[in-house]
Amino acid sequence: MSSIFARLIVIAVLASTAQASIRKKHGFFDSTLESRARRAMVDADNAESMAGEAVQWGSAAVSDAVAVGADLAHGAELLSMQKTGGPEPMFTKETMPAVAPTLQCVISLSIQYFVIYTMLAIVRTANQFTGHSMLGFQKIIETSATTVTYAPMLAVLFLGVRMRAIQLSQGQTEKYQLPQPWVQQAMFICTYAVLAQVILVLLMPVFTGEWDVQCDEDGNLDTSKMQAGGIMGTVISMVRYIIMAGLYGGFITICYGAFVMKGPKEIWGEEGAPPVSPAVACTMNLATQFFVVYLCVALVKTTQELSGPSPFLTKMGGLLTLAKFTVNFAPMLCILFIGARMRALQMDPKHGNPQKWAQNCFYMCAYSVLVQTVLVIVAPLCVECECKQGSSEGDVVFEMENQTLAMIISAVRWICLVALYGGFSAVIYSVFVIEHPTDVSLTPPISPAMQCVMNLTVQYFFIYLMLWICITAQQFLGSSPFWDKTIAIFDAGRATVMFAPMLSMLFIGTRMRALQLTKATDGTIPPTAGPQGWAQDGMFLSTWSVLIQVLMALLVPILTGAKPEMDEDGNLKTPEGASKIVAIFCDFIKYFCLIAMYGGAVTVMYAVYTMTPETLPPYADRGTLVPGVAVPNPPTPPTPGF
Repeated sequence: MSSIFARLIVIAVLASTAQASIRKKHGFFDSTLESRARRAMVDADNAESMAGEAVQWGSAAVSDAVAVGADLAHGAELLSMQKTGGPEPMFTKETMPAVAPTLQCVISLSIQYFVIYTMLAIVRTANQFTGHSMLGFQKIIETSATTVTYAPMLAVLFLGVRMRAIQLSQGQTEKYQLPQPWVQQAMFICTYAVLAQVILVLLMPVFTGEWDVQCDEDGNLDTSKMQAGGIMGTVISMVRYIIMAGLYGGFITICYGAFVMKGPKEIWGEEGAPPVSPAVACTMNLATQFFVVYLCVALVKTTQELSGPSPFLTKMGGLLTLAKFTVNFAPMLCILFIGARMRALQMDPKHGNPQKWAQNCFYMCAYSVLVQTVLVIVAPLCVECECKQGSSEGDVVFEMENQTLAMIISAVRWICLVALYGGFSAVIYSVFVIEHPTDVSLTPPISPAMQCVMNLTVQYFFIYLMLWICITAQQFLGSSPFWDKTIAIFDAGRATVMFAPMLSMLFIGTRMRALQLTKATDGTIPPTAGPQGWAQDGMFLSTWSVLIQVLMALLVPILTGAKPEMDEDGNLKTPEGASKIVAIFCDFIKYFCLIAMYGGAVTVMYAVYTMTPETLPPYADRGTLVPGVAVPNPPTPPTPGF
C-alpha cells in the first residue's frame, strides 16, 4: 500500500512541474497547440487532485489501522487479565510458605492409611490370581491395617486445632506461632507413633520368625499371643509401651494446648479472642470422648498384663469395649462439622458460621454420643444390668431386672439416638441451603473439594440412617422377610463407606493447602481457588468409586434377589448362582473402583507436595488428569442463588 501512495505522489509532483514549465517557456500558442496545452494542464490538475485524495485516504487508512491495533492490544490485555483471574498471587514458588506442621501430619497419616490399604488390595488381588502364594504376607498387611485405626480421628483433631489457630491469628499462624510449637511437636509424636506401630508389625516376622502377628481391636500390637520370649520379647514389649505412651501423651498435650491457646493482643486487644466456634468446640468434644475411651481401654489391658486379670478389670474392659461402639461416629461427625464451618467461611471469611439451628445440632450430636458413652460405663457399675451392642452403629442395649429403671434408661437411649441421627441429617441439610449473609445471589457454588467431602458424608450417613430406620421399624412392626433383607442390604453397604472419613480428611487438608498458596496480594482468596485440576479429578475418581460401590451394594441384591456379601476391601462379591455376565460385570466394577479410589488418593497426596501458586487455579489453567478427558463432578444438590 505504501508503494502505491508513493507513485501517486510522484505523478502529482511531475504534473505540477510540467504545468509550470509550459506556462513559463511559451507566451503564445496557436489554436491547436493552445487547446492541447489546456487539455494537458487540465489533466495535470486532475492528476494532482487525485494524488491529494489518495494521500488523504492513505492517511485515514493508516490512522484506522493504528486505532484497530490499539483496540487489539487492549483486548489482548483484557484477555490476559481475565486469564490470570485479575488479582496477582501473594506468593511464588520461591517465596511460598512451607506446608504447615498440622497439614504435614494430616498428609502423613493419609499416606500411611492409603499405602497400607493399597498394598493390601494389591496383595489380595495377586493371591486371587496366584492361588494364595503370598498368604503370609497378606496376613501381615491385614494386621498392620488395624494399626491405622487412629488416623481419621487424629487427622480431624489436628485440623480442628489448626482452624482454631487460624481464627485467633487471623490467618497469620506462622507469624504468631499458632498452634503453639509444643502442640505441633505433639502432633508429630502422635503421627510417628502410628507409623512406628505400622513398622513394628511389618518387621515383626524378621525379629521373631512368626508370620501370625496379631493386634487387638484398638490397633495395638498384641504381645500376649507371641511365642518370642527372653530379651527379644522384653524389647518388643518396651517398644510397644513407648509407642502407646507417645500416642496418648501426644493426644492429651494437643487437647490441652487447644484449650489454653490465646489470641495475640495486637489483634484482639484487651478484650481477648472470641470463644471457640461451635464446630471446633464439638470437634474437640468428640475427639476427647474418642481418645479417652481408647486410652481407658489401653490402660485396662496394660494393667491386666502387668498385674493379672480381676473381676473388676474384666468388667471394665468389657464396658469400655462397648463404649467404643458409641464413639465410632466421632470421626465422621467431626468431618461434617468442619465441612459445614468451611462452607460458611467460604461466604464470610471473617465471621462465617453455619445457621444457628445447625450449630445447635452440632451440640445435640456431640452430647448424644457423650450421654450414651457415660451410660454404658456408669450404669452397670451403679445398678444390676447388662450392656450389649445394639443393632446399629452407636447403639448399646441395656438389659436389667428393674423394669422402671429399664424404661427410663431405654427412653434416654432412644432420645440420644433420635438426637444423633436427626442432628446429623439436619446439619447435612444446612450445608446445601446456607445462603450468603447479605445477598443470596452472591452464594458461591460448593468448591470441588467440598463437593466430594459432602458427597462422601451423605453416602456415609445415608447408609447408617437407613439402617437405623429399618432396624427401628422391625422392632416396632415385628420381624418379616422384607425387613431382614433390607437390613442385610444396608448392613452390607456399611463396608463400602469405610474409606469415607480418611478420604474426606485428605480432601480438606489438600484444599486448605491450596487456599494458603492462592492468597492474592490484596489479602483475599479468589472464589475459584483450589487444588490443581488434575488433583480435583483424583478427588472425583475416589468419590465416584465409593458411590458406585454403594449403588452396587444396594441395587445388585435387589435385582438378583441374593443376599449381599462384601469382601475385605468393601467391594460387592459376585452373588451365588449369578450368571457369567453378572460375574464379569461385578469383577469389572470391583477392579475399576479399586484403581479409581487408590489411584485418586495417591494423586491427591502427590498434589499436596508439588503444588505451587503458579500451578493452581485461578493463576493457571485447570488441566485434567487424563489429557482431553474431564472427570464429571460427583452429584451434589444445587445451592441457593444459582
